[in-house]
Amino acid sequence: MMRPSCFPEVNPTDLAHLQRVLLDADPGGRLLPIGMRRVEIGPEALSLMPEMVSEITRGPRVVLVMDGTPMLRGGRDLKADVRRMLEERFTIDLAVIGEGRAALHGNEHDLAEVIAAVQGADCVVSLGSGTITDLCKEATRAAGNLPFLVVQTAASVNAFSDDLAVLIKEGVKRTIHSRWPDSLLIDLQTLADAPTDMNLAGFGDLTAVWTAPADWYLASLLGMDDFYHHAPVAMLREPARALLGVATALAGRKLEALDQLARVLTTSGFTMGVTGKTAPLSGTEHLVSHLIDMEALRSGRPLAFHGAQVAAAVIPVATAWEIFLDDFDPAAVDRACLFPEPGEMESAVRTAFAGIDPSGRVGEECWNDYQVKLERWHRAGPSIETFLVNWPAHRAALRAMLAPPQSLTAALEAAGAPVRFNQLTPPVGPEVVRWAFLNCHLMRNRFTLADLLFFVGWWNTEFVEGLLARTASPRKQSPSR
Repeated sequence: MMRPSCFPEVNPTDLAHLQRVLLDADPGGRLLPIGMRRVEIGPEALSLMPEMVSEITRGPRVVLVMDGTPMLRGGRDLKADVRRMLEERFTIDLAVIGEGRAALHGNEHDLAEVIAAVQGADCVVSLGSGTITDLCKEATRAAGNLPFLVVQTAASVNAFSDDLAVLIKEGVKRTIHSRWPDSLLIDLQTLADAPTDMNLAGFGDLTAVWTAPADWYLASLLGMDDFYHHAPVAMLREPARALLGVATALAGRKLEALDQLARVLTTSGFTMGVTGKTAPLSGTEHLVSHLIDMEALRSGRPLAFHGAQVAAAVIPVATAWEIFLDDFDPAAVDRACLFPEPGEMESAVRTAFAGIDPSGRVGEECWNDYQVKLERWHRAGPSIETFLVNWPAHRAALRAMLAPPQSLTAALEAAGAPVRFNQLTPPVGPEVVRWAFLNCHLMRNRFTLADLLFFVGWWNTEFVEGLLARTASPRKQSPSR
């Protein structure tokens, strides 16, 4: 079996070679195929757009879907230029989603608008953000898997190259299985002309490479996830490590650095698509970000960029991993307190979310997901005992998957990216951050380090406050337990 240390270099635009590499690394056949036909990344890739549409369309009617945000490329109106390029070969219907609104959130209303817009299309082209992309994924799937080309306008997230969609259901962010885009076009000049903060958000989102896979591996060790695979993690590790070294060039909008960022983001999307889940790149840090978004939506506060929030959460989460690996003693685990009763946890979940939704709908949605995780935890006793017995070996394996929070902080600072929640735009207040960290494990059926630390009695108000204080000032002492 191919080990992570010897995983070959991959090029996300060479899909045939990448599929062969994944097949070689997956003799058990557990990984899913990459369901895309073509990926193009380059400084003038936009010129390929009509050709890429011609490859996949069923006919002449193309629906171009975008939001109302103005976008420039080389000083020109990007959206107008894209429309003109397409109109030379196709009949174009333009769908501007959420026109007149400050932002799209990917909720049921937004999705219904996109579904209505793409009805009867021979091909759909999305131009814009991760939210527009996710809405178009689900709308084209619902309309019979219409041919679908994504034109990425910023290196902000990895949503452009997987078959998942993040949508809001009953006020709660949920990741659903949707569909792969047929083709993805990434024009580097378009990325260079995007707001720098958006590209830095993509860089921030990728810092989860150094925390989320450890959450996924931990869940598998404890019997809380049936499927962990080394190949998707290994495929991304060295490219993500190299990306940390070009942080300063990203701040300067250098095309070479943006090319590297776009390729790592695209590869990271593949890791989620081939595993059928977000676990390779979504752990505790993403749960924290999702809760902050949920609070913002309920309070009417504008959202910070997703990846920037993730990066701000990664630093405390990486610190929590350091503390856990340094201090955890299986002999000190109180088995009598390890399995809380469902009634106790249902009350905890509903109470945690009552503040942002007194109606109880958010609490109900979260409890429906959390109780599945709790039931599995109660059945996982033998795996938990095996984990505790073999802790020294597991500790070494987990430590090898992580990066020191200091190195991640240094890379973010070199790029000019936010490192702490009060540096975000808009800033997130300490009360919201504390609430999000304290309750992140109660949101859904995804087992992470926060769950384990809660079950062993560490993840409480005192620990979280100490963790955030230590992150704000590295010289502070470790959180007490």
